[in-house]
Amino acid sequence: MRASVIVPTHNRENILGRVLAYYCRQDLPKNRYEVIIVDDGSSDETSSIFKGLNDKIDNPAEHGKGEYQSRIISAKQGLFGSDKNEGSKYKQDPINLKYIQLKKSGRSISRNTGIFFSSYPLIIFADDDIFVETGFVKKHIEAHSPDDRRVVMGKVIHTGDLEDPLSARWKPKDINTAFLATGNASVLKKHLIQAGLFDEDYTVYGWEDFDLGIHLEENGLESQKRNIYGYHYDPPGKTLEPGSIYSKEKERGFTAVYLYRNHPLRWVKRFTLVNNRALKILFRLLGRGNWFLSKSRISFFRGFFRLVIRYKGYFDGIDEGKKVYKIGSSIRDV
Repeated sequence: MRASVIVPTHNRENILGRVLAYYCRQDLPKNRYEVIIVDDGSSDETSSIFKGLNDKIDNPAEHGKGEYQSRIISAKQGLFGSDKNEGSKYKQDPINLKYIQLKKSGRSISRNTGIFFSSYPLIIFADDDIFVETGFVKKHIEAHSPDDRRVVMGKVIHTGDLEDPLSARWKPKDINTAFLATGNASVLKKHLIQAGLFDEDYTVYGWEDFDLGIHLEENGLESQKRNIYGYHYDPPGKTLEPGSIYSKEKERGFTAVYLYRNHPLRWVKRFTLVNNRALKILFRLLGRGNWFLSKSRISFFRGFFRLVIRYKGYFDGIDEGKKVYKIGSSIRDV
């Protein structure tokens, strides 16, 4: 079994090189896996990280068909070695890497593009701010067989330590009960294709992996949790930027309605809070008039203010989604 690790990225030049250093220290031969970075319209210098790769990917006619071809700015491949200052205390070897640069297209199209460019039968999903243990790829490979029907979900641990992210310990906030969450998961490519891949109408943040997970479960796959560790970097002590938090959560609320429209299941309604009037009223009062948007940042009581901003944005997004998808009258009260 060989694996293709798909990592979508957007404006992460400050951390992506460090993340890739941990893929260069995996404890299996480099011909057993490849890493595919799909750059979703970054406006920073992300592309400069990969300037040493070849200009073209082999057999380009087999990849990027149809609508994907029109979105591709560049496609490169080759051996990639991380900078010696990034994770330098660990042994590192060059890895097989493909770099696909897209016009801004969203997470679903980014991941689908990565799947189309993949060379191997097992797909491993990870994020661009997740550092992986040395056995990450090997453990995912060993958790599968060529004919299995399973989604393997690893564990994601939040860390604030950029210099030694793997030193973080498990916390209650790290619990994840999702069938599929693409921060740390693997599944055979043939099952992804059979399930229809990621729904590309999820053009903004949120829920596209939950949607695909529902299709995979409907197709008879099971989700298994394994002790395969990724460490999500969450910078400590950062001040809140209310506008960016609000916008991101508003997108997530909007896509929650789209998820429910596609899958009007009881647990989806309950989990996404698409008609939880009590919480909606509470956070509408706490965030009345979106007072927080007049502030450039908030330093004190970060936890409380983050909660208010997130849920006010989320429920505003739900309201907008209900108008767009015209489903408000079809959702009964929770």
